[in-house]
Amino acid sequence: MARKPVLTGGKRDEIIGVAMKLFFENGYEGTSVRMIMDAVGGEIGMFYHYFKSKDELFDRVVERFFEGFRERFETMTADCQTMEEFVDAFLPLYAKSMTQFGILRENMHWSIQQAMHAKTLAALVPAVGALLQKLEVRSDTPADILAGQLVYGMSATLHSPVFEKMGPEDQRNCLMAFMKKVI
Repeated sequence: MARKPVLTGGKRDEIIGVAMKLFFENGYEGTSVRMIMDAVGGEIGMFYHYFKSKDELFDRVVERFFEGFRERFETMTADCQTMEEFVDAFLPLYAKSMTQFGILRENMHWSIQQAMHAKTLAALVPAVGALLQKLEVRSDTPADILAGQLVYGMSATLHSPVFEKMGPEDQRNCLMAFMKKVI
């Protein structure tokens, strides 16, 4: 018999919320479907009514966590007319996001931090690709690959202990120099 489509809201949203808390605290491997369903007061069968697997649930958790950030990033890149504007808008958004993430990170398992970092970078590549196209950046490298090089390279730069110790103007100059080399 075919599964009925499941709408958002209600018990499904409660499962996602509880799973987010448990994944953050215990990590992906340390959180079982049974733990999640015990916390929401449901049976395992109910879980499979809403989700095909724990992997699917984890993807929904990550999507929910990053919805706001992705929307702010896409809006920010859409408003930029130059790479300089992008860097000037990006650095405050990054600082604010890291402050918010830092609060959560205290109780977050390292495996979840890694997974969220990877998902964040993958989610940002299309917006940077769109920005490169809008700015008509010319390169022998395909736009989607160039966007990935920028996003992943910026991530390595931003997470460098040396970068973190720089003042705002030096950080801006560092990112601009990196971007000019890549582009």
